[in-house]
This record gives sequence, C-alpha cells and structure tokens, in this order.
Amino acid sequence: MADKQFTVRKAPAGLREAYRVFLDAGALTKLGLATGTLCEVHQDDLVGIGIAWRGSDSSNSPKNPPVQMSEIMRDTFSFQLGKNVRIQKSTQKITEAARIELVDVTPSEYEIDSGSWQHRCMTALFDDNCEAVAVGMTFDVAAKKGLRKRYFVEHIECHGSAPQSGPALYTVGDSTEFVFTQGMGNRNTEMSRQLNIRLDAARIGGLQAQIEDLNRRLTALCGELEDRNAGILLHGYEGTGKSLLLNEVAHSFGRERTFRLFARQLLGTASGNSKIIDSTFGDASASQPSVIIIDDLHEMAASGDALLKPTAAALSSAIDKVQGTSVLVVAAARSISSVQSCLIPHFLDTYELPIPDAAARLQIMKVLLGRRATEDSLKNVAARTHGFTGSDLKILVGTANVAALKRHIDEGWVRVDLRPSPQSEDTSTTLVDGAAHSRVASLDDRQETTSNDSNITMPDLEVALAKVRPTALREIILEVPKVTWDDIGGSETLKARFDQIIGWPLYHAGVLAEFNRTNWQKSVLLYGPPGCSKTMTAQAVANTYGLNFLAVKGAELLSMYVGESERAVREIFRKAKAAAPSIIFFDEIDAVGSSRDAGGDGDLHVLTTLLNEMDGFTRLKGVQVMAATNKPQSLDPALLRPGRFDAHFYLAPPHEDARRDIIELQLKGIQRSTGLDTAMLARAMDGFSGAEMVGICDLAVEAVIARAISSSGERCVTAADFEAAIGASSRGITGEMLEVYDNFGARGKRA
Repeated sequence: MADKQFTVRKAPAGLREAYRVFLDAGALTKLGLATGTLCEVHQDDLVGIGIAWRGSDSSNSPKNPPVQMSEIMRDTFSFQLGKNVRIQKSTQKITEAARIELVDVTPSEYEIDSGSWQHRCMTALFDDNCEAVAVGMTFDVAAKKGLRKRYFVEHIECHGSAPQSGPALYTVGDSTEFVFTQGMGNRNTEMSRQLNIRLDAARIGGLQAQIEDLNRRLTALCGELEDRNAGILLHGYEGTGKSLLLNEVAHSFGRERTFRLFARQLLGTASGNSKIIDSTFGDASASQPSVIIIDDLHEMAASGDALLKPTAAALSSAIDKVQGTSVLVVAAARSISSVQSCLIPHFLDTYELPIPDAAARLQIMKVLLGRRATEDSLKNVAARTHGFTGSDLKILVGTANVAALKRHIDEGWVRVDLRPSPQSEDTSTTLVDGAAHSRVASLDDRQETTSNDSNITMPDLEVALAKVRPTALREIILEVPKVTWDDIGGSETLKARFDQIIGWPLYHAGVLAEFNRTNWQKSVLLYGPPGCSKTMTAQAVANTYGLNFLAVKGAELLSMYVGESERAVREIFRKAKAAAPSIIFFDEIDAVGSSRDAGGDGDLHVLTTLLNEMDGFTRLKGVQVMAATNKPQSLDPALLRPGRFDAHFYLAPPHEDARRDIIELQLKGIQRSTGLDTAMLARAMDGFSGAEMVGICDLAVEAVIARAISSSGERCVTAADFEAAIGASSRGITGEMLEVYDNFGARGKRA
C-alpha cells in the first residue's frame, strides 16, 4: 500500500481542521493509520505532514481514491489539486511551539479597522480553535462586519530543542510567544527549500547564458536569501524570447505561485492602478516562494509619458516591499530606455536578449525541428539567417512545414486505400467505399506510415528562406540585393578592393590574426558623378558576401522635430549591430554629413550623432558602413579621418571597356543588326555616365519595339537606332565636376 496513489481533492475544513488528511476507512487501515496520528504526504519532490482523519467512504472504487485537504494545507506545502500523492505513517510528533513569528500579509482589498487584530490572531491559534500550525501557513482572521486580516507563519521555535528538520506541525500553548511584523515577510521556509525551481534549457534554444543566470537567481530564491532580492528585467528586440522566458519562469513556479500584471489591467485611475498593483504583490507575498510576471513593462510605465508616472511610482514602491522576501519580480521590456527611469534601479539584474548569432540559431533550429531535418541542413540555415530572431525562425520552420506538406501532396499523398471488403469472408482485396477510405493523409497519418514522411528537406527550407525576412530589418531593409558584379560594367578592380576590405575578415580571419590584424575594419566612401553605379556597387557587395543590407538616404534622416533625426541615426546603428553581419549604406550622405563650417544647427546635431556612432567601430563587430555622395568636397573633415571613412573609392565615368560591358549587358538577349559594332558605340558614348548609357540603350530598344508593334521595319536593334538615341541624350557630367573629384582624390586617397 506504500506505493498507493491518492488524488488530492478539496476539504471544506476551517482553521481547526486545517492539517487534517481525510481518507476513507479502508485506506486508513491499509496504511496503518489511526485517526489523529501523523502522516507524511509526498507529491513529486514535495513533502508535507498532516493529521490522519477518517473522511467519507468512497461510493465507488476509483483507481486513485481521493484524499481531502484544506486550502491552508495545500498552500503550505504547495500541493496541487487533482495531482496524485503518496501517503505513509510519520514518526514525528506534534510539539508545542515556544515562539511563533507572524507577518501581516493582508491584501489591499480587505476592509480592516484599527481593532485588536494581534489578540484576535493569537486567540484563533489556540488549541480550542486550531489543532496545529506549521511554517508557511497562511490564514485569515475574521472580525465583525466581514472585516478580515491575513497572516503568514514565517518561523517557529521549539522549547529547549532544535527545530525539527523538514515539515513539522506544532501546537500553541499558554507559554507560546507571538511576534508580529509588518510588511511582505520572507517566506523562505523549509517548505520553500524543498522546491526545485529551475528553467529547462532543453526547452529553449539560444539563451543558455541567460537561463544559467536566471537559474542562479531562482536557486537563491529557494535557499538562503541575500539581503536584497530585487527584480529582474529582460529587454531586447521583438521576437528575441522575452515572453518565452517569462512563460518558462511561470511554468517552473506553477500556476498557484505565479501572479501576472498586464498593461491592460492598468488603464484606470492612478489610485485604481495602485490598488491592483498592491493586491497582486500582496497575493504573491501570501504564496511565497512566488513570482510576479510583468510583460511589456514599457507599455504600463512608458518613458516620457507623464500620465504613467504614478503607475511607475506604485510599481517601484511595491517592488521595494518584496525585497528580501521569496517573491521574485520578473519583467520584460523592449529596451531599458523605453521604461520610466525611476523604475530601473529597482531591478537588480538586467539581461539583454540579443539577436541570436549562428551558434544560437542552430540551437533554436534543433529545438524547433529536432531530428526532422539533417544536421547539415540546420547548420546551413543557421549560417544564412543573419538577423533572424527566435520568433522569425519559428515562422521559418512553419513555412517550411507548409512547403513539406505541399511536396508530400504533390508526390501523390492523395490515395484510395485497398482493404478487405467487410462483406467478404475471404482474404481477397477489393475496393471499398471511397467516402470512407479515400482521403488526403494528415501529418499524423504520415507519422504512422513512416518516420521519414514528416522530414523537412533543404528544398523545403529554401522555400521558407525566400519568403521570411528577419524582424530586425523588416522596417528599413530593401529587397534582398540581387545585384552582382556582373551587372556592373568594368567592376573587376573594384571587386578586388572589396575582397580585401570585407572578404579578408570574413574568410581569412586566421591569417589576419597571424599578423596581429584582428580589428580589420574599414568603412568605405563611394564618390563620383551621378549615375556611376554607387548604389549598385553597395548592393553587389551585400549580395557577394551574404550581408544584410540597410539602405538609408541621408535626406530621409532629417526631421523637423528636435531629436528625431539623432534618434533615427542611433536606431539604424542599433539595428545593424543586432542583425550583424550587415551593411549600413548611407546614400547621399552629404545631406547629413556636410562640413560644420557651412552652418545649420539641426544638421550639426545629426552629424555629431553620426560621428559618435562611427567612433564605436571597435564595438561594431560585423557591421560594415558604406556611404555614397556626389559632393565629397562638402563633407565634414571629421568624417574622412581614419577610424571613420578609411577607404575612398572614386567611381568615375565608365572607361571604354566598361562602356562596352554596359552595352553588352543591356543588349543581352536582343537581336542585333549585322552592322552594329559595340566597340564603336562605346567610343561614341564617351563622357556619359553608366545610368545615362542605360537610358540610351533603352531608347534604342524602344525604337525596335515600336517597329515590332507596327509590323514595319527590322525587328533588331541597329546602329541608326543608337545614333538617334545618342543624339537625343545629353551628358550630365561636366569637366568642372571631374576636376572637383580629381582635387578631392588628390587630398589623400586611402584604401
């Protein structure tokens, strides 16, 4: 009978019968228990002690017969309703308490007066009213007119002997001393030390370091507390796992010991919000060890919102009151700066949840897919999903699942089963009712059929990769650059220079380290006349090296509102660091980077912010900064010094070979007349920019299209078409412009 399981049910017991364990007569006999003897109750790793008592006999014979316990007993030992327990006889005895320490943990919604509550409490605990008390006990004391106070038994001492180890029951005698304290109280009792509150790292990928830190705090919560047990604040970009970690913390404590505050609860008046906060913290204090979960703290105490200052003050006060107790406050916000500053000091630990790196992404993918994808596939995806949060990867896996399901259907998963006819006694196979047996296999069906049917293949993941974009870049990212060096005429020399600046640290980091060049980071300024492929060059770089691409026009950063432009610059760099390896490309940087001698206070603040961010290049690991301008001579000298834009690349008007490459690219797949000489055309287009040449080619092909539509003349591009197109176009690049670029380059070209 020792291994017999009993299911915990409610007992309508008051304070007197609080620790009675009600069993039917048969169970008492089989367990060797007599009414009034002590018994041990085990539920998983929890142990409690109670007084065996005969309850009502069961009318049936359930597999696990019921054991009834009061709410006070269940709360004391953390037993959960509906779960099974084991019961055995105890060798302990109930002893008289010499000293009982009680804490007033009355919730704010209780109506109380200034009466003699301590006397009422002592009277309630004497033998006639209460058979036994225990450390961790929480109970209400009532007075007339429905008034109540709630007390918590924090500590009990015995007469002339050491306290009993483990859970124990005590009686209250005439010599028992009562000590009352105000406040939340520390419920770090023997019962709390039994709890093994830990987060399971196997359930969460990519946050091992943060989980280890949280587990240390949870261990301290159930052990000997330090003097200060302040809150924990998780912060990080959307989708990095803040809510997931909060839910895991809640799961580890259990439903009865988890209390939540939501922003939607605090939409009323300041006094109403304060009552809700006090009530939540009071309930948590009465159920220690416990946790208070606050998600989206930036919504209920937003920085800069004067209307939310009272709410922030109420939260600060409530967190202060639970310091040194076994109540843990865990909150989450987008960033520290998004929360009222008065709240931040009340969080002892702040943990940033970063955008996962490749190793963390691999861990997340393994949690999401397990063995449904090969190790090589998971590593491939992890290496290619720069900037993806855990939430993004979950969406990616869901999209791959849909692709796999479609693939299975396309491969013939719609089938008609051949089964023995229910009308035939022989073993021959016949077609039966299609309505009953013709179906599209579900995922469960495929799992029943073969273990390989639910696998995710690399082609499935490729489909998902083409559709899902990282959250960190979704707001300002361009389409994934598809431009290659082949799309830019005469780019071989430029490509070689970028291989040195970007390719070396990416692919030859070991060689750089050998020569003590681990910080091989250069930012690049592209300058030259309009239409000379500066933007296409930046896109080709991003595409070639597989970097996330953030493109911003300088003029777009300027705002009429004070401080907004500077904030936008900081946000761009923050996102780039989060999504590394990445490229920030500032097009028309002269809009924000003009010389400070030119005047303009608004632009000056933006430039200063940009300079400060660029000074942090040692912290911008994996972030490449590129910029383009048609007016390099107008840039502030501070932008051009080493440590900022180290490399200056002049994208001049295309030379003859480059012009020929551009013409060949534009005429690819188009029929040409016999007399068309691209070398001659290249010479004729001397002085045109690359963009102007593309326009000329478009005009020439437009003439061919017009002839094809009207069914008149040749359906191929001719020299005459180009002659007309060149004649209709003008050169935007002047000799004066080229002289300016030559002078700028002569100031000290660096690479």
